[in-house]
Amino acid sequence: MDNFERLTVPELLALSRRVGAELRERGVIRTGNLAGEYSEWLVRRATGGELARGSQRSWDVLAPDGQRLQVKARVVSGRSPGERELGVFRSWDFDALVVVLFGDDFSVWRATRLPVKSVEAAARWTERINGFKVYATDGLLDQGEDWSERLAAAAAAPS
Repeated sequence: MDNFERLTVPELLALSRRVGAELRERGVIRTGNLAGEYSEWLVRRATGGELARGSQRSWDVLAPDGQRLQVKARVVSGRSPGERELGVFRSWDFDALVVVLFGDDFSVWRATRLPVKSVEAAARWTERINGFKVYATDGLLDQGEDWSERLAAAAAAPS
């Protein structure tokens, strides 16, 4: 277990996901957002942009062209339709959404850039969460620009 430097970033993330599941099973931790953090890093890397400060709530990456990108990610294993439910939206103060769907091994399975208007049209208000729910359905993702290869290349590039 001393050879972590030989592992790729996706291999390290997949390992940490398995460890996280075991820790949750043991009641040690309750949550973790590895997919979210990794997807923001990939979008920043793929665009050459800058990550937003932690206190920024409306967007995650500022692209070099000034576009404010919100990034939402899920790990999808195909077992449940709920796997495609994106995080809550409480603001539309961004220019585009980049949805990143990962396989269980943290490989980029599908990534799409969507204009905010498309996302807003697909959103449904939910009182219980005081925000909007959006599901990354194939129909919604088909409305955007496919970024799958772009993010897969960012993942494969040397760190």
